[in-house]
Amino acid sequence: MNSRGFTPGSVLAKNSLLNLMGMIIPPVVGIVAIPFAIRGLTTDGFGILSIVWIFLGYLGILDFGISRASTKFAAESLSKRDNGFSSVFWISLRLNFLFGIAGALIILLTKDFLITNILNVPDLYVKETELSFIYLGIALPFILLSLSMKGILGAAQRFDLVNFVYVPTTVVSLLIPAMSYFFKYDLSTVVLLIIVTRICAALVYFYICIKIFRTRLFPVRIETPALKKMMIYGGWVTVSGIISPLLVYMDRIFIGAFLSMSDVSFYSAPFEAIYRLRIISIALMTTFFPEFSALGSQNNRTAILMSRSIKIILISTGVASILLFFFSRDILSLWLGKSFMHQSTTIFRIFSIGIAINALAYVPFTVFQGTGRPDLPAKFHILEFPVYIVLLFVGIKLFGIKGAAVAWMVRIILDFSLLYYKFYPNILSTLKRERIGLELVMLFFLGCTLFINNKIFSSLGMRSLVGLMVVVVFFWVAWNRLAGNSEKELLRSLIKRREG
Repeated sequence: MNSRGFTPGSVLAKNSLLNLMGMIIPPVVGIVAIPFAIRGLTTDGFGILSIVWIFLGYLGILDFGISRASTKFAAESLSKRDNGFSSVFWISLRLNFLFGIAGALIILLTKDFLITNILNVPDLYVKETELSFIYLGIALPFILLSLSMKGILGAAQRFDLVNFVYVPTTVVSLLIPAMSYFFKYDLSTVVLLIIVTRICAALVYFYICIKIFRTRLFPVRIETPALKKMMIYGGWVTVSGIISPLLVYMDRIFIGAFLSMSDVSFYSAPFEAIYRLRIISIALMTTFFPEFSALGSQNNRTAILMSRSIKIILISTGVASILLFFFSRDILSLWLGKSFMHQSTTIFRIFSIGIAINALAYVPFTVFQGTGRPDLPAKFHILEFPVYIVLLFVGIKLFGIKGAAVAWMVRIILDFSLLYYKFYPNILSTLKRERIGLELVMLFFLGCTLFINNKIFSSLGMRSLVGLMVVVVFFWVAWNRLAGNSEKELLRSLIKRREG
């Protein structure tokens, strides 16, 4: 059994909040900055920049799960207080630097083919696009190094330092294109400045790691067992990393192929809006992943932390999902207009319920990866993929976009069932202790009350007012009946930090 217990609740609360804010701030900045970027770079220039952003985001998969493995094994080492931390750190950096060099060479060798045969870049932007890809290749090793060091800092629960670098870097990367409107920067200059920002971030991460862990980072040579362990772990993480985006975006591809682009819009808009609700579970589980890694085989403690995660996600995402379900017509009408209200209300409601199930599934997914079984989620994804393809094909052919939404929901339920099956029935006692059953009953009654509210009142103003009152009462009851002493202390510590 590991010598390390739980990280204090106040630290986990602070880190969850930091991760949540780190995920919220950049999109808010992007909403303001993107219109200026489009005007400054023109539509074609911004389109090419969007491709560069996609590369910046998805080339992270070239670390082959090493950054995740770094968090896992560094957290284990810290909990055991052994000498393995230094080995994990230097193996991670060396591997990701080599992967980055290999990826950079691939980008530089294929850039001409991509530009002329795949991306169909206008002649006016060919030279700038070539320079942009060269800059991207130069930056790739530093981007992967940043992922490794973020993983290491996360293992030590130093998400304050991670977000101290990540948030400003991401915000600046969004503001630089907007500056093209005011300073007339061309596309290649914008990309160069973004890349310089990413390289500086990597150097800052390295300085922070050396400063924080200086007594642990003595030089080591790569040991074959440690290298093999990290590569195998990272390989299974990579399998999930490759299949998961396909599972997320395959429905849009099928709808575009078998129906029409307008149907893609009616489907995608509500999906993209609701899918953002996962941000709560992602922020929470990003914080808890090092804890699961450190606890390892401490099944009882892992089950307790897992149950508390379920409790928090269920009460937050669950309430949001129910509200979205019962106010779906109003939201779509006000947000996207009457046509979307008529075409998308049913799938909006399906997504509203499904996203809560999907958010809850992220808990066992993280537990498996944290406790050294990343192969299980990867195998489940491999199993789900062909089933989902068949469901999508049949659903779309028979029922259009509603059939696609139902296929998505069935896949989400299948994923949820497979992930939780491995924990049944051991987790039932801790779920009972955390009063998850009572929480489900309360959510059911919340849904019933909002259903009656919709039937009684036709005015959106009255339904919104009554709905707000019902939710306030719900959280008051939840605070008194569901929240234990640990949760109350956790919230009080957050309030004290804000007041301080």
